[in-house]
Amino acid sequence: MPSPNVRLVIPPAPHSRPQRATHTRVDTIQITPEIVRAWQNPPFQRPLRANDKVLSLSETMARDGGVVPGVITLGVLDKTTYLLDGQHRREAFLISGCTEGYCDARWHFFEDMADMGEEFVSLNTQLVRLRPDDVLRGLEASNDGMMRIREKCAFVGYDQIRRNDRSPIVSMSTLLRCWFGSAPEVPTSSGAPAMKLARSLTIEDADQIVDFLKLIDGAWGRDQAYMRLWSALNFTICAWLYRRLVITQYSPATPKLSKDMFKKCLMSLSANPDYLDWLVGRNISERDRSPAYSRIKKAFATRIGVETGKKPRLPQPAWERGHMK
Repeated sequence: MPSPNVRLVIPPAPHSRPQRATHTRVDTIQITPEIVRAWQNPPFQRPLRANDKVLSLSETMARDGGVVPGVITLGVLDKTTYLLDGQHRREAFLISGCTEGYCDARWHFFEDMADMGEEFVSLNTQLVRLRPDDVLRGLEASNDGMMRIREKCAFVGYDQIRRNDRSPIVSMSTLLRCWFGSAPEVPTSSGAPAMKLARSLTIEDADQIVDFLKLIDGAWGRDQAYMRLWSALNFTICAWLYRRLVITQYSPATPKLSKDMFKKCLMSLSANPDYLDWLVGRNISERDRSPAYSRIKKAFATRIGVETGKKPRLPQPAWERGHMK
């Protein structure tokens, strides 16, 4: 229950034609911790989870002077104000330590709790869920790394992937999952949310990605026969090798390769029809990872041997079982 010292201001009932049609009013209001605590939770409200996103938002609010993002939806029933949508943002505001702040509030006036429950379900039911690339598209303008990648590599996009000769070849979400998935000793498909990957992307990361992309675009291009090489499995393992043969040195026994030599090795993959056929239906799983690496390493070793006349030394990670299926 609200404190007796807190006066909750409820606006007049809807009076204009649009307001009467929607049973709502919208306004920007000043808030305090006492005011937001006084908003009651309806009986159908979901459990509160103060996760990392809530803590991160609280820090943002502290920097922004207590400004709450988005629109808070408040239900009004029998002169009581209920918080329908925005409980995690309210929690972030309370954690921020701000003594006052501002938010856009939408008051919805109800005749009974059943109607309020229907509105709660409607508010929290998405007609179309945002895909990872939809999220990244929205973040691009504020992310220098993604802007640099898109500026230098026009074949990276967000939708219509490989639809025609002018469409993007690889999506930004796939690119980031594969690139960050190639960083650990055991390559995998990064399961981190797209937003987290984008925010962890540095300018150095972006420059390394651009260099890698230019090599594989030069080696494979848009030819439909080579589209399988852009799959997550092959892309991730090639990125894993690029990190350990070009950017850094895997071990004293494995000399670094020049970018030109690495590109020639990539071209050898496109010239291997057996490998292209083998890739059908494969993914970056424990079952397929080792045999894929064995095939890629064999193609690299053969090309390096032809170019240099020497037997190359390539990484022999523990996760490579040394046989092909």
